[in-house]
Amino acid sequence: MAQSLEAKIVVLGAQGVGKTSLLTRYIKNQFTPANTTSTVGANFLAKKVIDIESDTVVRLQLWDTAGQERFRAISRIYYRGANACILCYSITDQNSFEEIGPWLTELRRNLPTDVIIHVVGTKADIVAGDPSLREVPFERCIAYVADNLAPGMSSTPPATATPFQLEPPTSGGGGYRQLFTSGSGGGTNLDGARSPSSKRSSGFWGQEVGWDCCHEVSAESGEGVEEVFRVITRKLVEQNKAMSQQLLSASQTPGITPGEQGGLVDGAGGYFDGMMRP
Repeated sequence: MAQSLEAKIVVLGAQGVGKTSLLTRYIKNQFTPANTTSTVGANFLAKKVIDIESDTVVRLQLWDTAGQERFRAISRIYYRGANACILCYSITDQNSFEEIGPWLTELRRNLPTDVIIHVVGTKADIVAGDPSLREVPFERCIAYVADNLAPGMSSTPPATATPFQLEPPTSGGGGYRQLFTSGSGGGTNLDGARSPSSKRSSGFWGQEVGWDCCHEVSAESGEGVEEVFRVITRKLVEQNKAMSQQLLSASQTPGITPGEQGGLVDGAGGYFDGMMRP
């Protein structure tokens, strides 16, 4: 019997980096820049995929947020309760990369420490056509992730490290809504996307540094887009399994009530929601 899982993924980044185009390519397999306008507030999309390794149906709730500075405060409403965040920058725009720093600081201040974070460089097709247009080397993205999201894990301080620093992460457990039901979603067409190896892990939720959290993609050609979401989906399933095992262990340990560890809260209908906090 297939398991089912729901997870919220929020896409953040500067205006014009291609957040909407990224999701349009992933959801509809289309690239329509002429029909794309700047997002106001946020747009909601959803997609069901199958993690073949675990036979888990995963419903991804995808939030496309506005990149303009005046909508920054509103964006906090949409990323609250997120299980994963995709931070986008254009590899042809140095300023868009530097805007990742404030976003990371904000996420670490307001979200649980086990939230999955991926950093995605967009518009790889432009650089493929003219390498001189690249402003952000991929190595710089990797170095920044190692230094700021997994401090102490990088072997040497990179010369290309960005100047902004993150504040210490806030304490708190993580979690996301998970459903354990059978069936395939009432006949909905599901994508049978094979996931990467389960050995691939995120350095942002207690494992070794996972370089698979850094990507360069092209919404125009589709290159790398599916891989971003396959890796995130696999991590969500792994995290779900770990949380379920933790809950089971807590329920079998005398004196420990499920819900007291890791923010897991037992609810009706098989829901375990670790993200509902004041």
